Amino acid sequence: MTKKMISWLSFIAVFLFLLHSCVHDEIYSSSDPASAEYHSKSLWKEDEKYIKNVMKVFDEYADKSYFASNFGDVYWDYATTMGTYDEKFLEVPVVKNGKINFILLVYREDDRIFFKRKDEESSKEFFKVLIFTDRVKNKLSGRILGAGGNTSKTFCYTVETTVEWTNDDGSPGPTFSHSETYCFPTGPSLPCQALDTESNCGGGYGNGGSGGSGGGSTGYPYPQNNQTPCEKTKNIVNKPQIKAKLTSLQSYANTNTKIESGFQELKSGTLVNGVVNGDNQIEFGIGPNSQGTVHTHQPGTIGIFAPQDIMTFLAIVHAQDANALGNAYSGTISSSGTYFINFTGTASDLPPAMTEAQEAAYVAATVKDYTEKYYKLLKAEGKKSYQTLSSIGLEKLFFDMLDKIGLAGKITLIKEDNGNTSTIQKDSSGNPIPNPC
Repeated sequence: MTKKMISWLSFIAVFLFLLHSCVHDEIYSSSDPASAEYHSKSLWKEDEKYIKNVMKVFDEYADKSYFASNFGDVYWDYATTMGTYDEKFLEVPVVKNGKINFILLVYREDDRIFFKRKDEESSKEFFKVLIFTDRVKNKLSGRILGAGGNTSKTFCYTVETTVEWTNDDGSPGPTFSHSETYCFPTGPSLPCQALDTESNCGGGYGNGGSGGSGGGSTGYPYPQNNQTPCEKTKNIVNKPQIKAKLTSLQSYANTNTKIESGFQELKSGTLVNGVVNGDNQIEFGIGPNSQGTVHTHQPGTIGIFAPQDIMTFLAIVHAQDANALGNAYSGTISSSGTYFINFTGTASDLPPAMTEAQEAAYVAATVKDYTEKYYKLLKAEGKKSYQTLSSIGLEKLFFDMLDKIGLAGKITLIKEDNGNTSTIQKDSSGNPIPNPC
């Protein structure tokens, strides 16, 4: 494995059950355990943000009637992240006809989540005790002890369950004890769990190895609404494939060639190289599968987003789901630095649709203003027309363009510099200032 699924902290989950009644198999629930509204019935703190986000994905993409009739109900109230809080991992039982059918394991890689089916009897036994215990008549408690100091790339946890019964007459009853250690992602690949009749929900760790894909599909998009544009950009540039591409393009942008280079990321995570036109400029086929683009501005050109780049970016924004417009991104790389933009407005903030002729006229007028402003900024810096505008000057030029096209405050500018990511904002005097994230 070259990718890690979670922050690989090995820890021990210790469950101590003190029960004072007879053994039974009735389900205890004060509300519908398969309800869309989450009410944790765990014995410890859970990563509720991750659980609720996974529930949102399931609610959006699953055919719930198909899933329930074929597999059972997902008992979200009993979902457990096993002591992790970095939105990476959970297990939740699927119950059919009053029995644990299997465990749904859901893990996240970057901005995608993957649903896997886990049929281990020991895991079923754990959730059986957790669910089928009457918590009105019996006392149920538990705790998690972190091991700490483990830097292994394999995520392991040990579950020890102890059930101590007390008979109605107060005498000691039967005792159930079980201990099991689980490690992920080791061993055979877990099979993909379909959410509907058409689903291909696999994916993996980049190489299809143990615990990974078993199918090579792309999972489901993980909600990113709670992330700032700066945080989203950090996630993008840290994806291994994109990180390698950026390094290559940064070197290429400092060569003397006039031919641009770049790539498009699809929603599936696939990277597709752009096509260079007769003017040495890069072009991308923007469509419903588009997520973002990155391209170079070669020496002798302006080292930040041009009006044509903004139009391409807006096309990518239009390609997103209405509730995920902020997932779109665009990047430019030049000798002046690496910049990204992210949309922070709403659908109503987007310019109306234009015909091809209207867009050409709009871009031409914007380019005219953009070029005039560029030379004014060069003059203000005491530079000749053939010299390069400073980074601050480029950022002023970008903000001026946003003002003129009515998108000020709707598009965020982010600068990436050797792993240091900053949102570029304007101070009270209108001067660009970095705000690291």
